[in-house]
Amino acid sequence: MQDLMTEWYLWGDSIKDLDWQQYFAKPTDFISKLTAQSKANDKWSYCLIDTVESDPLPCGYFNHVDSYGLDLVLMNDPTGETTKQYARVLTVYPNSPAERCGLQRNDFISQIDNNKMASTVIKNLVSGRSRTLYVSHLSISTDEQSFYWTDHDTITIEKSERVLVPTVMVSRMLYDDIGYLMLTDLTHTDEITAAIQHLTANNTYDLIIDLRLCNSGTIECVCEVAKLICSTEGPFLRTFWNTAKSDNNQTYTIFPLKEGRGAGGLSLYFITSQYTQGAAEWLIHGLKAMSTGSVVVVGKTTAGQNVMLRAIPSDYQYTIYPAVAYVADSDGDYDYANGIDPDEPINELEYAVLYPYGDTREPIINYILMNR
Repeated sequence: MQDLMTEWYLWGDSIKDLDWQQYFAKPTDFISKLTAQSKANDKWSYCLIDTVESDPLPCGYFNHVDSYGLDLVLMNDPTGETTKQYARVLTVYPNSPAERCGLQRNDFISQIDNNKMASTVIKNLVSGRSRTLYVSHLSISTDEQSFYWTDHDTITIEKSERVLVPTVMVSRMLYDDIGYLMLTDLTHTDEITAAIQHLTANNTYDLIIDLRLCNSGTIECVCEVAKLICSTEGPFLRTFWNTAKSDNNQTYTIFPLKEGRGAGGLSLYFITSQYTQGAAEWLIHGLKAMSTGSVVVVGKTTAGQNVMLRAIPSDYQYTIYPAVAYVADSDGDYDYANGIDPDEPINELEYAVLYPYGDTREPIINYILMNR
């Protein structure tokens, strides 16, 4: 592993021999000892054991390998009537145990089996056996000054399982001239292309691309998406590898499509969260630098993955994923390791009611519609 990291790792020249005892560490621990030498605060490189299934890219309480299919946040009683804690449902993934049992975004779970909700209990909603959930629903008063519980349900959720998340989670026209697209990855180019072309086929002038749950992808897919929504031809992204691999340095140039609104230019609104990572950030960072018109980021600061990873298998039943290159905009700027800050900061958790993704009443979507 050390030889591979020295060759490929973006900061490979920082890797030195370790104490002999360190070479008996688990591969997952050993790579951390190597990356720690870089002084680059590398939080992206990792190692997977081939015989152990794990998800390196979870979204909060959700993971793809073994999950109930939901993400949550622990909070106090929003009505202020009690000192109870609730697990507020933020996301219910399609075709998951959570969806099949009827859970919805903005449901409040007060109890799991016989255990009242607490920080030590909420972890039981990551994965495990079939469980009984006590769910409450919140409504807002007509004067919008107070909240109250409308009803309570007892439901049974099936045991956790592998959850296959669609690339295109939601795709719909909000009004005649504005489309909405929620993506969970930037990998499956054909699916994303079809969705964008459908949304921009007519008189669409504004496009909301929701990247709140998008934490993986490839630079090739990012470039394909950019040419569908960008009106400017020219350099889009650049990669910078280590000295030994500098021949891999590349400039990615895009040539916008000459048909549909993709050529005419769109006002673009990107919704972001702390989960927005990697390829999603490259897309936003590259488009903002090209000055292609209106590019507005709404939501929260992103994760800050300004590097590209590469899968490198070994002969010893593990695969390493080291950071191998900075991903910069057309100007060579890759200074977003602390995340991309939104132009319009909005924390959806400050809102009492969270409507489904793609609903015009959903807090962030509603803000965009009212201010475009």
